[in-house]
Parts: sequence; structure tokens; C-alpha cells
Amino acid sequence: MSNYVWCEDSGSGYQFWNVMFKSLYPDFIVETKINNTRLNKAVNQIEDDDNVYYILIDSAVDNPDVLREITRLNKTISVKNNVRKISIHSFEFALLSFEMMENWVFAEHDDLKDKRSQLLDARKTYIELITNGGTAEELNEFKTKYGFSDKKNQEQLAAVMLFNITRNTGFETDKSKVGQCFINSCCEWDERQTDDICGLDNDRLSVDEKMDQILVRSVLKDAFKEAGLI
Repeated sequence: MSNYVWCEDSGSGYQFWNVMFKSLYPDFIVETKINNTRLNKAVNQIEDDDNVYYILIDSAVDNPDVLREITRLNKTISVKNNVRKISIHSFEFALLSFEMMENWVFAEHDDLKDKRSQLLDARKTYIELITNGGTAEELNEFKTKYGFSDKKNQEQLAAVMLFNITRNTGFETDKSKVGQCFINSCCEWDERQTDDICGLDNDRLSVDEKMDQILVRSVLKDAFKEAGLI
């Protein structure tokens, strides 16, 4: 029997899921289906074999076409005995929701942290808004308050916020790549300079420790629990 993890992420999200499952579930095989349409077709073709398939589904859907694909995907999964759903808002939101992210990215008394204080405040507000099921009106008020009115897509909003908080650090994450300091043991960042100090400088962690902490101290904990992984 084999365990598969399928996602539609092909950039930073796919990189992160590969590391997380290799670290915490080393026997699992992680594959990307590139987009939701291909993911849906792949799930539809799953037979009732001895394998188990875990499907990562983003719920941050504002596009009607994508919403239809997600609705179809959920319906397909519901009639497959060997398919489990890992439902998250988005990969970017999973990292944003990590309780220790601010403590990892910024060293104590870091000037960069002070300069990004409004972004960090926005992050906390956005996490509360999404996890508490905020209304469209509340989301629009949030965008206006923090200068995100041009971001119509919730996933795009989370991605921009994550990038702006982590940019110019070893944790810098955008759509194409996840920050090296998220997915490597401490100080294995190839481009690290001698003056690059983060919040983990005095408490360095292995990649396995990082993955474990991100899992249990973010929205991923409930998503993985619901899927029967923890």
C-alpha cells in the first residue's frame, strides 16, 4: 500500500509540501497536478485499490470557474473510499497562521520588525478574520484599512502579505519559491550573510523540528487532524 499526497500547487506550495511530508511522513509520495482541473481528473480516475490518496484543497476561492472545479472535486472525493481531503485556506495562509512566524523571521529588537509593524498587525487581523469566518463586508473593511483594496483574490492577498513580511530575509516566500529558512535546518541557507540574524539565531532548529512546529502551531493542525493524519 502507498500513500499519495496530491496538490495543485506547482511553485512554492509544492516545494513546501514536499519538505513537510518528507520530514513528517517520509513514506508519503507528494505529486502536483499543476491545476485544479487536472487534479479533479486525476481524483476521478482513482480506483478502489490498496492506496490512500490525500488531496490538498484550497478553500480561498473567489473565482467562479475555480469554485465550480472545487465543488466538483469535493463531490468526487465524497464517493471515493480511499481518498481523504486536506482542506486549507491556501498554502500562503497556512504559513501566515503559524504562531511563531514573527518570532522566527525577526531577531529581538530588529529594526526591520519595527518597519513592518503595520504588516504584522494586518497579519494578525487577517488571521482572525479568516479563521472566524468574517463577512465580505469585514474583508473589504480590512482591505481598505491596510491598503489592500487592489487585491480581489483572498489567496493573492495572503501571498502578498506573506511576501512583504518575509522579503529580504532567509524566509522570503513568493509564488515561485518558499523561503530557504522555512524548509532547511538553521543556517543551511546558501546565501546567508554574516549579519543575517533571525529570531532562531540562539535556538537553532532542524528542518524536522521546523516542520513539526509549523504543523502543530498553525491552521494545518486541524486540517491534518480532520484528514486522519494526526
